[in-house]
Amino acid sequence: MQFLKIHTAGSDFIVCDAADLPDARGCARLLNRRTGIGGEGLLTVGDAADNLAPARLFLPDGSDDRGSATAAMTAARALRARGKCRSAVRIDLGGRVYPVRLTTLGDRVLCVWVELPPLVPRPLDGLKYYYGIRGEVLRACLVHPRLTICDLCGTQAVFLLESAAALRTLNLTDICRRLAEVLFYGEDIRLHFAAVSGDNALSVRSLMPDGSELAACGEGAAAVAYTARAAGLCDSDRIPVRMRGGSFCAELYDTEISLCAKSEVIFAGEINY
Repeated sequence: MQFLKIHTAGSDFIVCDAADLPDARGCARLLNRRTGIGGEGLLTVGDAADNLAPARLFLPDGSDDRGSATAAMTAARALRARGKCRSAVRIDLGGRVYPVRLTTLGDRVLCVWVELPPLVPRPLDGLKYYYGIRGEVLRACLVHPRLTICDLCGTQAVFLLESAAALRTLNLTDICRRLAEVLFYGEDIRLHFAAVSGDNALSVRSLMPDGSELAACGEGAAAVAYTARAAGLCDSDRIPVRMRGGSFCAELYDTEISLCAKSEVIFAGEINY
């Protein structure tokens, strides 16, 4: 199997042709960071027809992830590396189409832009998140919680914290587990904790309900940028968002958001599995 190893905003992916896709056990073996190549996901990318390229993302547990802005950016970068696209392509990832464009200088790819679907905020007034025992748990976990929930390629929960110091010192793994048990039980949701870290800049940590932290999450970066601007913490339409693995630049037009990040081919290889 021939493959590319690509890093996008701190997330790393193995990219191969769909014809070379291993079974679930093979995916897990390849993505294992100790005994395999290592990566957050295995991405298969087909050739573009009418400027639309099919892609699928497989996670280390063998499941098929249907939506990921970071994976869509990676797929476009892989097509560019193969010479199958120039500066723009649409990526069909699990039935969701992401328009992607690449900013280039000669043969170099400087950054990759992806357009996300419109963000849909959820009204929170009178909902379970602030009232009764669930609200008490929320306030016990976070001082003065400022919570926003929105739908953007899945459900995103954004918590705006008081300071970047709180973002560094809080035990977010335990907090996520408590919130998942009491506040978000049964919901397929990602939790993003954010604080202002400079002039119109944000620092973010993104976690799953089980407490595992993501190196980068494009949808989370977009949701956080939208929430911070709506709350008056940022007054620019272009907001840098720094995550654990890397950085995004979010460009906002009302509820429509574009993301920019670096995407680099680390190496190409061939493996028998």
